[in-house]
Amino acid sequence: MDHTGHVAVVTGAAQGIGREYALALAELGATVVAADLNIEGAKETVTLIEGAGGRGLAATVDVSDQASTLELAAVVRRELGGAHILVNNAAIYHSMRLDPVLSVDIAYWRKLFSVNLDGALLMSQAFAPLLIEAGWGRIVNQTSVAAYGPAGAYSASKLALINLTLSLAAELGPHGVTVNAIAPGPIYTEATEVTVPAARLEAMQAAMPLKHKAGPQDLLGALRFLCSDESAWITGQTLVVDGGLTRRI
Repeated sequence: MDHTGHVAVVTGAAQGIGREYALALAELGATVVAADLNIEGAKETVTLIEGAGGRGLAATVDVSDQASTLELAAVVRRELGGAHILVNNAAIYHSMRLDPVLSVDIAYWRKLFSVNLDGALLMSQAFAPLLIEAGWGRIVNQTSVAAYGPAGAYSASKLALINLTLSLAAELGPHGVTVNAIAPGPIYTEATEVTVPAARLEAMQAAMPLKHKAGPQDLLGALRFLCSDESAWITGQTLVVDGGLTRRI
C-alpha cells in the first residue's frame, strides 16, 4: 500500500471524512490534492498533511461545474505531472433537507443530484485521461447504505452513484483503472449529528451486530484496500462498511 510517487485527488477534503481520506493517503506516501469549494478548509487539511511530513496541494473545485473540474485537472497536470487516485467524496449531506419525494422541490432535487451524482461523473471525466496516461489508476466513489433504503433525494442519488460506478468500471478497466465504491453506514461526524434525527441514529445503532459507534477512521481500511494493488482484480464493486446494518445476498 505504498503510494510514493502517486498523486491522489480527494474531493470534499476540507473537513470530515474527506479530510481523513486525504490524511490517510498522504500517510501512505501519496501527494494529495485536497479539493473543495471551501479553500480555507482545504488549506487546513494540507497543513495537517505537511505537519505529518507529507506533501499536499489545496485546490478549489465545484464538482457540479464541468469547467471547474476540467480546470482542476489542468492544474494537477501542470503542478504535479499527473494523477493516479481519485476519491469522489464531495456531496451534499451536512444539513440537507429530508423532504419526502412526493413533495420535494424539484430545484433542490436537481441541486443535490448535481453534486452527489454529476460531481462524480464530471470529476471522473476530467481525470480519466490522467489516470489512463499513468497506466495505473484507482477511482473510489463515496456512496452510502442509504442507497438501499428510502431516504428521499439523497438515497436516490447514492443508488445512482453505485450504477455509475459500474459503468465507469466497465469503460476504464481496459486501461488499468479500477472503479469501486464505499457505502458507509452512519458515521458519527458533526454532519451526521446535525443532519440525521437522533431517534433514527439510535434505531440504526440498535440494529447493528457490531455496536461500535463508527467514526471516519472506520472507513480508512476500505479506502486503503481499494486504492492498493491488493484490490487489483476488483472493480465495479461497492464495499459496505456499516457494522452489519445492511444485509444483502
